[in-house]
Amino acid sequence: MNWIIIKNDFKRNKVIHAGLLLFIIFSASLAVLSVMVATQTLTGISNLYRIAQPPHFLQMHKGELDQGAIDAFMAGQENVIDWQTVTMLNVYGDHLTIAGTREAFTLADLRLDIGLVRQNETRDLLLDAAHEKVVLGEGEVGIPVLLREMYGIEIGDRLMLSNGDVMQELVIVTFVLDSQMNSPMTSSTRILLSDHDFETLSMGVSEHEYLIEAYLNDPKEASGLKTAYENAGLPQNGPTITYAMIFVLSALTDLVTVFVMLLVSLLLIMVAFICIRFTILATLEEEIVEIGIMKAIGLSFKDQRNLYLHKYRLLAVAGVLAGYGFAFSISGFFTRHISTTFGKTTLSVSVITLSLATACLLYLLIVLYAKKILKRIRRLTVVEALVSGKGFGKEKRFEKQGLHRSRKLSVNWLLALREVYHHFRDWTILFAVVMTAVLMMLIPTHLMNTFESPAFITYMGSSLKDILIEVESGEHLETGYTKVREVLDGDPAIASYDAFRRVRVQTIDGDHQPFNIDIDVGPHAGSGLQYLTGQQPETAYEIALSYLNANEMRKAPGDTVIIFLHGEAREFIVSGVYQDVTSGGFTAKSTDVFPELASTKYAFSVSLKDGVHPESKADEWSAIIGTGVKVDPMDQYISQTLGGVVSQLRLMVIAIAIMSICLVMLLTALFMKLRLAKDVWEIAIFKAVGFSEKDIQKQYLIKMGGVALLGIVTGIMLTHVLGSRIINGALRVAGIGIRQVELIANPLVTYLMCPLLLLALVLVVTGISAGSAKRHSIISMMTQ
Repeated sequence: MNWIIIKNDFKRNKVIHAGLLLFIIFSASLAVLSVMVATQTLTGISNLYRIAQPPHFLQMHKGELDQGAIDAFMAGQENVIDWQTVTMLNVYGDHLTIAGTREAFTLADLRLDIGLVRQNETRDLLLDAAHEKVVLGEGEVGIPVLLREMYGIEIGDRLMLSNGDVMQELVIVTFVLDSQMNSPMTSSTRILLSDHDFETLSMGVSEHEYLIEAYLNDPKEASGLKTAYENAGLPQNGPTITYAMIFVLSALTDLVTVFVMLLVSLLLIMVAFICIRFTILATLEEEIVEIGIMKAIGLSFKDQRNLYLHKYRLLAVAGVLAGYGFAFSISGFFTRHISTTFGKTTLSVSVITLSLATACLLYLLIVLYAKKILKRIRRLTVVEALVSGKGFGKEKRFEKQGLHRSRKLSVNWLLALREVYHHFRDWTILFAVVMTAVLMMLIPTHLMNTFESPAFITYMGSSLKDILIEVESGEHLETGYTKVREVLDGDPAIASYDAFRRVRVQTIDGDHQPFNIDIDVGPHAGSGLQYLTGQQPETAYEIALSYLNANEMRKAPGDTVIIFLHGEAREFIVSGVYQDVTSGGFTAKSTDVFPELASTKYAFSVSLKDGVHPESKADEWSAIIGTGVKVDPMDQYISQTLGGVVSQLRLMVIAIAIMSICLVMLLTALFMKLRLAKDVWEIAIFKAVGFSEKDIQKQYLIKMGGVALLGIVTGIMLTHVLGSRIINGALRVAGIGIRQVELIANPLVTYLMCPLLLLALVLVVTGISAGSAKRHSIISMMTQ
């Protein structure tokens, strides 16, 4: 019996039920997909790390080293279970040429350090897409997937190395997965050679860099080992990286994608419940007479509720199952970057279990929500159901006089605005849908704009200038610094520049344990950065700390920091806490020059005069200064460092925009179906007193357009108010050195394109739907 009723109801209301089914599919697929991508990301990284075994502690070093001293130190550490020193042959991008079916090109514009390595025995392995250890033959080379994504390199292309007297041509036979250097934010990348080619080239390539790697019983103890290593005076001419930093940098691109998907999925689920609520109300409104008859003949509330609930259970099951299947079918598109970066992964038990649990949870929520709405049947009386003008949502309301008395607007405008003004609660569905669509479109777009903006450099430890120059650590550090100063001092195109050098000092953390920090020093150190509290250092006795350093040391502006220099303790006052994602987020700034300490790095921020192009000037300086120094226009520096994140975000923004358009069109059509069902008597009366179909259509356009416009404005305001807070909450959890960002909006998209697009969609769908009002007349209603 119930099945026959449900079947007939589906036939009678095909459009509204098809729309609701599609929306459940839409919401379920995105919710399941979010969980799948999140789980797949963590699973992919875990599987890669399990086989490749990246180090828990990594010290990069350029120059001579005493392996015996390193071995003695590691052997004396109780928590160290294994260690190794890996040799890299450092080459520069302009030394490497890629030739294949396309025109040959060099890697001169690559700002990553390039190291040529051979395969390790058991740990820190370079793997292929199937997580197999890569073994190369003579004349073969493995290129990291990071470079394939950046340059479109293909299997069979030739890699030609030209470094002084060294000339070597190799064939690219595979792309390798690097568990620790797979992100532009790691500052380095490794190219795999065969043992024979590595030995041959090691005699010709003079610059060697060493990766001193350690494996611990507990990876969380890497920070303590780092301090002990540095205090032992062992080789440390390069960055120090821990396992946690490797994991975050590796997963950052996909974690951003997961965050955006989860945010949109929560918004969609919220709107899905709004849609279900008003779809049920529309059905109840259309069938209010039948409900009254069922009550009159004594049918219980439970029996009446189940007549409708079974239908929504069926819709929920069908929608969730279809959404689950659809999510699996398109998951490859959203997990492509995961497969590319971390290797091919099969659907694990955890992925299937968690995604299935998500689908079941969504089904239960839909059913429980439907039950709650259907309780309205219990409160409805027979008289209310059978007397026209009474029923669900049609209680008598007191309406203040005023708006309808205006003589400045036409009758259609007055009636439409009066309806929305006094009965806005009835229009909240459209308001909420449009507002949510705006949030879905603008928050990810603003996040993408922020990552793309040159101003993001202020979150990366540098002030906003035209060109950034970095002199790499190594035996040519001071020579490179001298060359850069000579070029900058002699170029009339420069308006100004700031020079900084990095030194490493010892202090104590919040637990009064020895703790080393890197300080960038210079007259303008710390200027132009994004400060959470306080300000830049202004005297030689002040120091600014990065957000992560301040947390580690438990310091705030005004607190005292003790720095030990050659056994002598010096006190500095914390002037401010700034944000920095570079160097793992652990940096500091001071105007004290620390003349007694050796430099580990030099950096220059350059402002050019008006009319000078940063790209051409950077190319000119690179040619003059030579290798060992990175010269990048600020926008290119941002692009290469965050390019992977931005490209993933751009795909998400496009997909979300399409979802939002479909959402607004579908919900507008469903809402118009509800309004026409509720207003059938009003429409008939309007026609009886002389209003034309065009007048009625115009009134609906004014109502829908006005509510949509209000939703758009509210969505834009909430984006500005809540957008940064939502993003900042995720950044705090990520622990990458940023706690608070100001999202950068594109005014053209925010205030013109997005509002006009959504408003136009609402008006077009409303105009089409309002055409069905011509079926309603006072005669037909009296006949019924």
